[in-house]
Amino acid sequence: MHLYLHPGDRLLMISDGIPEARRPTGELFGFDRVRNISSESAFFIADTARAFGQEDDITALTIRRLAPLHRA
Repeated sequence: MHLYLHPGDRLLMISDGIPEARRPTGELFGFDRVRNISSESAFFIADTARAFGQEDDITALTIRRLAPLHRA
């Protein structure tokens, strides 16, 4: 699989521990919550899921393609 990111594009990768984070009541964090905060930093996403309730590993990675530098 190949993925090309254009300048300004952002890729978010998460482990299943984020959408599967669970409150003591049994409520799941879920993909809707992930989608709602997907523009935030990886730290924010992981920290939010961890605070929600953690039973599994919680990992988030964001990659942003920057525009090329123009050399003078």
